[in-house]
Amino acid sequence: MVLLPEKVNLYEIKPKDMKLSTFAIIVTILAIGFGVAFLFIPAKLADFYGGHLEGGGILVARYFGAANLFIGLIFWSYSGVSPSAKSWPKLLLYSFIYDVLQLIVTLMAVLNKELNSMGWGTVALFALLAVGSLYYIGQCNKARVQAA
Repeated sequence: MVLLPEKVNLYEIKPKDMKLSTFAIIVTILAIGFGVAFLFIPAKLADFYGGHLEGGGILVARYFGAANLFIGLIFWSYSGVSPSAKSWPKLLLYSFIYDVLQLIVTLMAVLNKELNSMGWGTVALFALLAVGSLYYIGQCNKARVQAA
């Protein structure tokens, strides 16, 4: 019984594009995960990133957590929506703007030494999410043209 062929030509393997629904679920998991953390353990999360929160800062972090939960719920509700739907490009554009703004804020905090090296992971995360949103805006436009 042979489970694997003797030779595998890596040049013949064609990568499959990630589906938009998969991207929506990834955004959902990230947004809800960070949302719950910012709601329930904002001070510990800030300590993890080298920051310090107390008083009003904890309140603002909890507001941010609630906003992240909201973003997660929006993307979860879209995970079953066809890429050709008219509302997808707008959601992805707004998500792109949000990710770029978060990227800039986080990058400034890391460069100003307000966050430790863990902040670079968040910078990379927002950069990947922004690129993903741009990519899927194009995919949605292609799907709408094909559906018409």
